[in-house]
Amino acid sequence: MADRLTIAPEDTGLLLDTLDNHMATLRTAYGPDVWANDNALIREAYQEAVMPLADHRDPRALPDLIRSLETRVDDWRALYGVGGYPQAADRLVPLLANGLRFIDPGRPHTPISAGLYLSCLAELKDPIAIPVITHTLTWASQHQSWTVVTDALDALATFGLDAQPVRTLIRPLTKPLTTQYALRPEPRSTCSPTAKHPTSPGRNPATATRRNPPY
Repeated sequence: MADRLTIAPEDTGLLLDTLDNHMATLRTAYGPDVWANDNALIREAYQEAVMPLADHRDPRALPDLIRSLETRVDDWRALYGVGGYPQAADRLVPLLANGLRFIDPGRPHTPISAGLYLSCLAELKDPIAIPVITHTLTWASQHQSWTVVTDALDALATFGLDAQPVRTLIRPLTKPLTTQYALRPEPRSTCSPTAKHPTSPGRNPATATRRNPPY
Protein backbone atom coordinates (compact mmCIF):
# COMPACT_ATOMS: atom_id res chain seq x y z
CA MET A 1 0.00 0.00 0.00
CA ALA A 2 1.23 3.46 -0.79
CA ASP A 3 0.62 4.80 2.70
CA ARG A 4 2.49 2.02 4.50
CA LEU A 5 5.97 2.89 5.70
CA THR A 6 8.68 0.36 4.82
CA ILE A 7 12.01 0.52 6.63
CA ALA A 8 15.10 -1.65 6.91
CA PRO A 9 14.92 -4.10 9.83
CA GLU A 10 18.06 -2.69 11.42
CA ASP A 11 16.52 0.79 11.52
CA THR A 12 13.18 -0.26 13.01
CA GLY A 13 14.05 0.37 16.63
CA LEU A 14 15.48 3.80 15.94
CA LEU A 15 12.45 4.87 13.91
CA LEU A 16 9.97 3.65 16.51
CA ASP A 17 11.83 5.46 19.25
CA THR A 18 11.83 8.63 17.14
CA LEU A 19 8.07 8.34 16.58
CA ASP A 20 7.50 7.77 20.28
CA ASN A 21 9.54 10.89 21.08
CA HIS A 22 7.48 12.83 18.55
CA MET A 23 4.28 11.62 20.21
CA ALA A 24 5.62 12.67 23.61
CA THR A 25 6.42 16.13 22.26
CA LEU A 26 2.89 16.51 20.91
CA ARG A 27 1.39 15.37 24.21
CA THR A 28 3.50 17.91 26.07
CA ALA A 29 2.36 20.67 23.74
CA TYR A 30 -1.32 19.76 23.34
CA GLY A 31 -2.28 17.60 26.30
CA PRO A 32 -2.52 13.86 26.89
CA ASP A 33 -5.38 13.15 24.47
CA VAL A 34 -3.78 14.31 21.24
CA TRP A 35 -5.44 11.49 19.30
CA ALA A 36 -8.74 13.37 19.68
CA ASN A 37 -7.37 16.90 19.39
CA ASP A 38 -9.80 19.40 17.84
CA ASN A 39 -7.17 20.52 15.32
CA ALA A 40 -7.37 18.04 12.44
CA LEU A 41 -3.74 18.55 11.38
CA ILE A 42 -2.39 17.94 14.88
CA ARG A 43 -4.71 15.00 15.37
CA GLU A 44 -3.66 13.36 12.12
CA ALA A 45 0.05 14.00 12.73
CA TYR A 46 -0.23 12.23 16.06
CA GLN A 47 -2.26 9.33 14.69
CA GLU A 48 0.20 8.86 11.82
CA ALA A 49 2.96 8.49 14.43
CA VAL A 50 0.97 5.97 16.46
CA MET A 51 0.09 3.59 13.63
CA PRO A 52 3.64 2.52 12.63
CA LEU A 53 4.15 1.59 16.27
CA ALA A 54 0.93 -0.44 16.08
CA ASP A 55 2.16 -2.08 12.88
CA HIS A 56 5.11 -3.41 14.86
CA ARG A 57 2.94 -4.36 17.85
CA ASP A 58 4.83 -1.90 19.98
CA PRO A 59 3.12 -1.59 23.39
CA ARG A 60 3.62 2.18 23.31
CA ALA A 61 0.80 2.45 20.76
CA LEU A 62 -1.72 0.49 22.79
CA PRO A 63 -2.97 3.27 25.13
CA ASP A 64 -3.91 5.44 22.16
CA LEU A 65 -5.62 2.59 20.35
CA ILE A 66 -7.67 1.83 23.45
CA ARG A 67 -8.50 5.50 23.93
CA SER A 68 -9.66 5.73 20.31
CA LEU A 69 -12.03 2.79 20.75
CA GLU A 70 -13.30 4.23 24.02
CA THR A 71 -14.06 7.65 22.56
CA ARG A 72 -14.85 6.41 19.01
CA VAL A 73 -12.73 9.27 17.67
CA ASP A 74 -11.21 8.09 14.39
CA ASP A 75 -11.65 4.53 15.67
CA TRP A 76 -11.65 3.32 12.04
CA ARG A 77 -7.91 3.98 12.07
CA ALA A 78 -7.30 2.19 15.37
CA LEU A 79 -9.08 -0.89 14.05
CA TYR A 80 -6.18 -1.47 11.69
CA GLY A 81 -3.83 -1.95 14.65
CA VAL A 82 -5.62 -3.51 17.61
CA GLY A 83 -5.50 -7.07 16.27
CA GLY A 84 -1.79 -7.21 17.01
CA TYR A 85 -2.27 -7.01 20.78
CA PRO A 86 -3.70 -10.34 21.98
CA GLN A 87 -2.18 -9.68 25.39
CA ALA A 88 -4.73 -6.87 25.79
CA ALA A 89 -7.76 -8.86 24.62
CA ASP A 90 -9.49 -8.40 27.97
CA ARG A 91 -9.53 -4.64 27.31
CA LEU A 92 -10.03 -4.72 23.55
CA VAL A 93 -12.78 -7.32 23.11
CA PRO A 94 -15.39 -5.36 25.14
CA LEU A 95 -14.52 -2.20 23.20
CA LEU A 96 -14.85 -3.98 19.87
CA ALA A 97 -18.15 -5.47 21.05
CA ASN A 98 -19.35 -1.99 21.88
CA GLY A 99 -18.40 -0.79 18.40
CA LEU A 100 -20.42 -3.60 16.86
CA ARG A 101 -23.47 -2.43 18.81
CA PHE A 102 -23.41 0.79 16.80
CA ILE A 103 -23.60 -1.09 13.50
CA ASP A 104 -26.88 -0.50 11.68
CA PRO A 105 -28.08 -3.96 10.55
CA GLY A 106 -29.61 -2.33 7.51
CA ARG A 107 -26.27 -0.77 6.52
CA PRO A 108 -23.64 -3.09 8.02
CA HIS A 109 -20.75 -1.76 5.96
CA THR A 110 -21.04 1.95 6.81
CA PRO A 111 -19.64 4.00 8.33
CA ILE A 112 -17.34 1.21 9.54
CA SER A 113 -17.70 -2.33 8.29
CA ALA A 114 -18.86 -4.99 10.73
CA GLY A 115 -16.35 -7.23 8.96
CA LEU A 116 -13.49 -5.03 10.14
CA TYR A 117 -14.54 -5.43 13.77
CA LEU A 118 -14.91 -9.18 13.27
CA SER A 119 -11.47 -9.50 11.70
CA CYS A 120 -9.98 -7.71 14.72
CA LEU A 121 -11.71 -10.13 17.08
CA ALA A 122 -10.37 -13.05 15.05
CA GLU A 123 -6.84 -11.65 15.11
CA LEU A 124 -6.90 -11.33 18.89
CA LYS A 125 -7.49 -15.11 19.04
CA ASP A 126 -8.91 -14.96 22.55
CA PRO A 127 -11.92 -17.22 23.25
CA ILE A 128 -13.62 -14.38 25.13
CA ALA A 129 -14.39 -12.98 21.67
CA ILE A 130 -16.48 -16.00 20.66
CA PRO A 131 -19.73 -14.83 22.36
CA VAL A 132 -19.34 -11.42 20.71
CA ILE A 133 -18.90 -12.98 17.28
CA THR A 134 -21.80 -15.37 17.89
CA HIS A 135 -24.07 -12.48 18.91
CA THR A 136 -23.11 -10.64 15.71
CA LEU A 137 -23.84 -13.77 13.70
CA THR A 138 -27.28 -13.94 15.31
CA TRP A 139 -28.37 -10.41 14.46
CA ALA A 140 -26.81 -10.60 11.01
CA SER A 141 -28.80 -13.74 10.27
CA GLN A 142 -32.00 -12.19 11.62
CA HIS A 143 -31.52 -9.16 9.35
CA GLN A 144 -30.34 -11.28 6.41
CA SER A 145 -26.99 -9.48 6.27
CA TRP A 146 -25.35 -12.44 4.59
CA THR A 147 -21.93 -10.88 4.05
CA VAL A 148 -21.75 -10.22 7.80
CA VAL A 149 -22.87 -13.79 8.46
CA THR A 150 -20.01 -14.99 6.26
CA ASP A 151 -17.51 -12.73 8.02
CA ALA A 152 -18.70 -13.93 11.42
CA LEU A 153 -18.36 -17.57 10.36
CA ASP A 154 -14.84 -16.88 9.06
CA ALA A 155 -13.97 -15.25 12.38
CA LEU A 156 -15.34 -18.20 14.37
CA ALA A 157 -13.38 -20.61 12.19
CA THR A 158 -10.11 -19.10 13.42
CA PHE A 159 -10.86 -20.36 16.94
CA GLY A 160 -10.93 -24.02 15.94
CA LEU A 161 -12.02 -26.35 18.72
CA ASP A 162 -12.66 -23.44 21.09
CA ALA A 163 -15.70 -22.57 18.96
CA GLN A 164 -17.14 -26.10 19.04
CA PRO A 165 -19.72 -25.32 21.77
CA VAL A 166 -21.52 -22.82 19.52
CA ARG A 167 -21.95 -25.20 16.59
CA THR A 168 -25.51 -26.10 17.58
CA LEU A 169 -26.37 -22.40 17.57
CA ILE A 170 -24.69 -21.75 14.25
CA ARG A 171 -26.48 -24.41 12.20
CA PRO A 172 -30.02 -22.94 12.30
CA LEU A 173 -28.68 -19.43 11.79
CA THR A 174 -26.79 -20.33 8.64
CA LYS A 175 -29.49 -22.52 7.06
CA PRO A 176 -31.01 -19.54 5.16
CA LEU A 177 -27.56 -18.71 3.82
CA THR A 178 -27.11 -22.28 2.57
CA THR A 179 -30.55 -22.17 0.97
CA GLN A 180 -29.81 -18.83 -0.67
CA TYR A 181 -26.71 -20.19 -2.39
CA ALA A 182 -28.41 -23.49 -3.25
CA LEU A 183 -31.20 -21.62 -5.04
CA ARG A 184 -28.86 -19.31 -6.90
CA PRO A 185 -28.76 -20.18 -10.63
CA GLU A 186 -25.52 -21.48 -12.01
CA PRO A 187 -23.50 -18.84 -13.87
CA ARG A 188 -23.01 -19.34 -17.57
CA SER A 189 -19.31 -19.50 -17.09
CA THR A 190 -17.24 -19.34 -13.93
CA CYS A 191 -14.48 -17.82 -16.02
CA SER A 192 -16.63 -14.97 -17.21
CA PRO A 193 -14.93 -11.61 -16.61
CA THR A 194 -18.30 -10.25 -15.46
CA ALA A 195 -18.91 -13.00 -12.89
CA LYS A 196 -19.32 -11.63 -9.39
CA HIS A 197 -17.76 -13.28 -6.39
CA PRO A 198 -18.58 -12.70 -2.73
CA THR A 199 -16.14 -10.36 -1.03
CA SER A 200 -15.44 -9.75 2.61
CA PRO A 201 -15.84 -6.19 3.89
CA GLY A 202 -12.86 -6.62 6.16
CA ARG A 203 -9.42 -5.13 5.57
CA ASN A 204 -9.91 -3.96 2.04
CA PRO A 205 -7.43 -1.26 1.03
CA ALA A 206 -9.76 -0.26 -1.78
CA THR A 207 -12.37 0.86 0.75
CA ALA A 208 -10.23 2.20 3.55
CA THR A 209 -6.65 3.24 4.11
CA ARG A 210 -4.89 4.65 7.08
CA ARG A 211 -5.15 8.11 5.53
CA ASN A 212 -8.75 7.98 4.48
CA PRO A 213 -11.70 6.87 6.60
CA PRO A 214 -14.02 4.27 5.03
CA TYR A 215 -16.90 6.76 4.68
